[in-house]
Amino acid sequence: MTGKRWNDDVAYVFSTQRVFLRVYGLWPLETQTVFTKIRWGACMIAQFLILPFVIMDLFWGSKDAGSNIECVTYLVSTTIAIIKGLCLTASKKKLATNINAAIDDWISAKDNKETKKIMKKHADRSRILTLALLYSLFICCGAYIAVVIFINLKILFTDEILVDVNTTNWVFMYPSGPLGNLITGSQFAILLPIQVVQAITLSILLCIADCFFFNITIHLTGQLELLKNKFKIFANEPDTEANYRKKFVGLINRHSELMELYENLEDSFHFLILSQLVVTTIMLAMIGLRLNIYLNEKNYIEATKSVLVLNYLLMQSLVYTYGGEYLQKESEGIFHALYTTSWFRLPLTLMKDLHFAMMRSSIPFRLTGGKFFFVNRETMMYIFKTSASYISVLRIAIRKSYNQ
Repeated sequence: MTGKRWNDDVAYVFSTQRVFLRVYGLWPLETQTVFTKIRWGACMIAQFLILPFVIMDLFWGSKDAGSNIECVTYLVSTTIAIIKGLCLTASKKKLATNINAAIDDWISAKDNKETKKIMKKHADRSRILTLALLYSLFICCGAYIAVVIFINLKILFTDEILVDVNTTNWVFMYPSGPLGNLITGSQFAILLPIQVVQAITLSILLCIADCFFFNITIHLTGQLELLKNKFKIFANEPDTEANYRKKFVGLINRHSELMELYENLEDSFHFLILSQLVVTTIMLAMIGLRLNIYLNEKNYIEATKSVLVLNYLLMQSLVYTYGGEYLQKESEGIFHALYTTSWFRLPLTLMKDLHFAMMRSSIPFRLTGGKFFFVNRETMMYIFKTSASYISVLRIAIRKSYNQ
């Protein structure tokens, strides 16, 4: 049934997320088969197996602050990726409802140029973000893999101390503690490709889950904008009371449908958003500390890596806070549209109903982080302020330690 409804417009919106999420066995509209569960299980196991190596490095690896912060960054990223996978798995039915509703919207807008134009505008924003994040991911991940392979080849062919491969300090894709000194070259040749696959699996899931959230959210905001425009003009032309009521009831029912889709979105992502934003706040402070440490040591390569990680963390936060802010803004627009409509043309009984509709629409659609706080522009500013305060205190502590 879904395949028959999958046209070019729907493919333009969801094709990228569909391709990657099907690889992970997380596409909500996919039929659950044995192979789907195997793919999902293999991806989750690959991510879980990163944790022992990182924990081993945290307890038995290098003891300098910069390396430990880097290790914590890998640990947190892996944990967040696992949480994203589990949240998408647990919310498949609700997300499938939203995607099916989006497909219906595109099919119904096929012959309406004005509606399609507004929907296309929102779809373009989502597609630009998705492609920008994916291309950035492929470039950065490819460069990182190439650097790791190059360093190991350099060790293999130019290390003068290399008498026995057991004595070589191999460089892994992610922190692995003293493991580099404990394995042979043949064992490392087996382990490195596995780590490459794990790193790619982790990176793509982190990226595509954010894009998927933004895509569904931005489509819902587009539908709210369309509804807002219809509320503005539904009473512009003189009509009978029966026709006015029919149009008004249709718009109210549509608002109720969008409210259900919003609740599905909130239930699916609220824990993920909480985890993401809390971790981002802490990691911004820690990466800022790492940047200060390496700038004081004049290690500009590691400082550059810290700047790139900071940019990535900020981008992740902006995806969720911008989506929440935009959704809230468009839902508030419904109230203003009802207020500015030609209500004086309506029959007296319908005016009273309009008042109740305004009361309900005055409560905007707000995404939350774990039901604790609203996710919008103010949240992002609070994250910046909190992180800046942590960095300021830690920078003073570092300066005092260097002076001593």
